[in-house]
Amino acid sequence: MALMSKIKRCYHCGTILQSDNPNVAGYISPEIMEKYKDGLLLCNHCFEAETFTGSPKESKYDSDYEKIIAQVKKDNALVVYVIDLFSFEGSLNSKLTRQLNGIDVLAVANKRDLMPKESNNVDLEEYVAHRFRMVGLNVRGVVITSTADETFNIDSMYKMLLEYANGRDVYFIGAATSGKSAIISDLLKNFKNQTKEMIIRYDFEDTKLQVIRIPISHKRYIYEVPGTAIDNSLLSKVERSVQNLITPKKAVMTRRFTLGKGQFLGFGGLALIQLIDGHHTKLCAYASKNVDIYVRSGNPEKFFSRALEMQNMRPSSEYLNDISEFDTFDIEVTEENNRDIGISGLGWISFIGNKQVFRIVVPKGVFVYTTRSKVKNVKY
Repeated sequence: MALMSKIKRCYHCGTILQSDNPNVAGYISPEIMEKYKDGLLLCNHCFEAETFTGSPKESKYDSDYEKIIAQVKKDNALVVYVIDLFSFEGSLNSKLTRQLNGIDVLAVANKRDLMPKESNNVDLEEYVAHRFRMVGLNVRGVVITSTADETFNIDSMYKMLLEYANGRDVYFIGAATSGKSAIISDLLKNFKNQTKEMIIRYDFEDTKLQVIRIPISHKRYIYEVPGTAIDNSLLSKVERSVQNLITPKKAVMTRRFTLGKGQFLGFGGLALIQLIDGHHTKLCAYASKNVDIYVRSGNPEKFFSRALEMQNMRPSSEYLNDISEFDTFDIEVTEENNRDIGISGLGWISFIGNKQVFRIVVPKGVFVYTTRSKVKNVKY
């Protein structure tokens, strides 16, 4: 399993923290580093010069969902979990998946149209099933869909839903950006309402959430649950104009690069990935065509700091103009097969694992992940 460790930075000036030499920038006493290892840290210089108050931003999760899942369990209903294929890891809510343990799940992987042309449905289905099993879900089936094409696999999804629901109610859940509502709209064309009931929106009991209830027979309903918020995606950290640039509108192209030790791959003025140890690595990068991806050598912090100041890389965000607004992670790759390293809401890279160590610089709070590759048989 790949090993990931977060590089601790001074929360004020952004310098990488170290406890070895008090005469070098970023020094912090080892006692403070250990005692407050999960908190916000300042280097000695900033601690002495600044008065600082604040607390780390925690992931939002509405506990009202727990009450809905409790009802799902009570009714022995089927859950249709809709995820975004392009930003898969970011749309898989860990707190929610833990509550779904023991519940029958039909996994619907949407936005097939955004995946690169090298990908195929069999590999994608295998990837989704593997990831769902890894988080402990009882996956009855997987279907790949695309709301850009309302006919794509909707008939297959309808048949699977009937088979796995087997007379039970169905709850659609998923991230707010997964396309859940569009899928339900296309799916309902297969149903004929033979009841006198109407589709209604109502406040779910003892919660602040509004649920849509759709009658599909006299005793069966489809429930559309509000989408879960994704606050660890790059999309939640930038302004609307940048969101539009980094959200792909069509299949992303495969862009090929080679990184030598010390070189880094930049994604506009939003993130960078540096090879800090290991052999030359051929990789493929996947992101919106509006994101400039480039290879540079030299000091990545100096380069990135200058780029943030100048706002001259495409795209750049007015909300991100200083290195102190970024987190740094190191990922040690121990596997030797096809691997991905991804940045939620932005894209990912694919490569062959060969004991590399990568350093990832992303805006604070953005989710970074490493998994087996979504796209197999890529020519590097």
